[in-house]
Amino acid sequence: MGLLAKLVSKFISPGSTQQPGIRVTKDAVWVYVQCDKCGEKLALRLRKSSEIQREEAGNHDYQMFINKTVMGNNCFNRMQLRLEFDGMYRVTNKWLENGSFITKEKYEDTTS
Repeated sequence: MGLLAKLVSKFISPGSTQQPGIRVTKDAVWVYVQCDKCGEKLALRLRKSSEIQREEAGNHDYQMFINKTVMGNNCFNRMQLRLEFDGMYRVTNKWLENGSFITKEKYEDTTS
């Protein structure tokens, strides 16, 4: 990789194309999920400034994380979401119970 390519890669939004169903923007992390029970598709906007927490103990392989219970409008199925990030908001681990991650394109196909 050339010097210019390395420099460009450092300034591109981290994690935006690394994980299916997760997009990182300047001020938020967008997560696209689908309920396993009713099939409803949801887009979650997680604010970097207030919703994502820092790991203060320092004895884990991640620096930030979020735990969130997600419920749509069509049923009462509760999806348990956990994301772990490094210092550049790149996802290091992700879990979703009672749901599945979908791409932004799949989410937009049914909402437009």
